Amino acid sequence: MRLTRADLTDLYYGSGKHTRLYHLALTALDIVVIVYFLATVRIEHISFYRIIDVAIFLVFTLELAVRFWIEKERKWFFFRPSTVADIVVLASLVVPLLVENLGFLRVLRTLRFIRVFRLSDSFRRLLPIRKRQEDVFTATLNLLVFIFVVTSTVWVLEARINPDLNNWIDALYFTVATLTTTGYGDITLHDPLGRLLTVFIMIFGVALFLRLAQAIFRPAKVHYTCRSCGLMVHDPDASHCKHCGAVVHIETEGEW
Repeated sequence: MRLTRADLTDLYYGSGKHTRLYHLALTALDIVVIVYFLATVRIEHISFYRIIDVAIFLVFTLELAVRFWIEKERKWFFFRPSTVADIVVLASLVVPLLVENLGFLRVLRTLRFIRVFRLSDSFRRLLPIRKRQEDVFTATLNLLVFIFVVTSTVWVLEARINPDLNNWIDALYFTVATLTTTGYGDITLHDPLGRLLTVFIMIFGVALFLRLAQAIFRPAKVHYTCRSCGLMVHDPDASHCKHCGAVVHIETEGEW
């Protein structure tokens, strides 16, 4: 059976059962691959692991090529965060086949966890999120992705030189304690790179945490672009734009 461009477009962006099953399969594959990355990130890659890396590279390259083929606006395709994440992951899989600098490879392997951003995109497609819940869902997902990627980075870069980090859970504990500015001090990063990583966690992690709190506790807003003045955010029960007074037709689910 030959799949046409229309068939693949429906498979990716349709609303039928086959679309959900396909995205469920992609999500399961992403989870398996991320677990593999986490389990092997500190292992010196022998031929067996390189074969697996090549297989993952080929599968992801094929999936990226299919998405590019069915894309309508191709000029923006490679500027999208999910596409950039895919390209970074593909590079992190193929570069170790050409470079033997193990210190460099340990840093490069951390970039593979950017695949989590693709996983978050899959979750958005699989889970039926209502408009009023979208901001909370997005903020929660962004924070969880940040925690996972940073925790994995701390574990990979610091576990070999920091006796306080004995496993991935210790790295998670340090990341959350730093992000929430609790700072118990029982686990600290002493080297210059570790200190810079700590600063990065505090600045960006706190910002994401506050963004989540804002999404939860602020009054719910609806994203709708006013045709008259361009205002994009309105109260959910608004019938007129608060900026210019024009009539707005906001779709609701009858719960306001």
